[in-house]
Amino acid sequence: MTDKRRLIENFSALTIMQLLNYILPFVTLPYLARVLSLEGYGVYIFSQALIAYFIVIVDFGFDLSGTREVSINRHHSKKLSEIFSSILVIKFILMIISLLILIALIMFVPSISEYWQVHLIMFIMVFGNMLLSTFVYQGLEKMKFITILNASIKIFFTLTIFIFIKDQNDLPLVALLNSIGYLIVGLISLCIILKIINIKFTIPSKENLINQFKNSLQFFWSRIAVSLYTTSNTFVVGLFLGPAAAGIFGSADKLFRAAVSLYQPLNNVLYPYIAHSKNIRLYKKLFKLSTISNIIVVLIVFIFSDLVIKLIFGSGYEESAVLLKIFMIAAIYMMPSILMGYPLLGALGYTREVNKSVIYASIIHVVLLVILIPVLSVKLVALLVLFTELLVFIYRYYYVKKYGLLNSNFMNKQ
Repeated sequence: MTDKRRLIENFSALTIMQLLNYILPFVTLPYLARVLSLEGYGVYIFSQALIAYFIVIVDFGFDLSGTREVSINRHHSKKLSEIFSSILVIKFILMIISLLILIALIMFVPSISEYWQVHLIMFIMVFGNMLLSTFVYQGLEKMKFITILNASIKIFFTLTIFIFIKDQNDLPLVALLNSIGYLIVGLISLCIILKIINIKFTIPSKENLINQFKNSLQFFWSRIAVSLYTTSNTFVVGLFLGPAAAGIFGSADKLFRAAVSLYQPLNNVLYPYIAHSKNIRLYKKLFKLSTISNIIVVLIVFIFSDLVIKLIFGSGYEESAVLLKIFMIAAIYMMPSILMGYPLLGALGYTREVNKSVIYASIIHVVLLVILIPVLSVKLVALLVLFTELLVFIYRYYYVKKYGLLNSNFMNKQ
């Protein structure tokens, strides 16, 4: 199979996966938003934000470092087994540490302990996500497997929600159904890796564990930084303004992330492809097409934001429409910012610049968020998101221009 054909096949698989990741949840969103009530839905959104931190901790940036390692060593079975085994062991240790942190939060933070059953049940998602090992499929460019697995999670959750969830007292059951889907698919993914892809699990050496940990540390700081100025918003809103505010903010934020994530398949496919092909010409074509289509999507959502919120979430969520308009402004430059990150700067060896862009932005974001707590409002947090994403875009654009990465003579310098 040629490189371009593989690129198209994996892009198609990831696009299907991403569409299912957001189309199917939007089938259940209107139902959950109404059945659970604004407060109950807010608790669910808050719990998702809390668990998202632990998923980032356990992933530890291996979706980037592991993907690159697997891609480079795809023809060396022994090395692949060493990489997979080391990463899985590290992720398991991080999962245990994360569970202990969650238990401590439940014990000492009242706003978290109030719904402790929901948070503990949702933590099963972390275990399932750990077993999923997406980095293996991305690195080997075998995305059809992960597409089927992710589709299975969403279909399972969608069907069971309509069958079993009847009122706001079923909130813990919503968390359980969501988590069980991830756990089952994680176990199936592990079987595929071991039996079909034929990667062996071996007891990793201390040296391999340390090397994989060090290699991914820079990616982890980048990922945790992104989480601090994305997931932390819903978490902080819920923590200080209550579940209802978390529901208002989280609803608009979900739609915003859904719109931006439509381009995530291109991001995931381009990263390993550009890393080994250095095909800047193709990158530029895809970048221009994506930018144009992004502007069209943003304009449509911005114009019809009030109608979109009303149709999806119903009454009580009207304030979310204002937040969605603010988020759509941020989406104009957030999409090109993402494609200038790992698919370009990172793939061409400028990982430090990518990581610093989000680390510096997250520090500024968190500092401002803390300062604004006394006067905190959902609209203020949305404006802060707009500002932070602009900082990331400017930083990355500066280095793309500085290194001349999109110049026609760039490859001649390599």
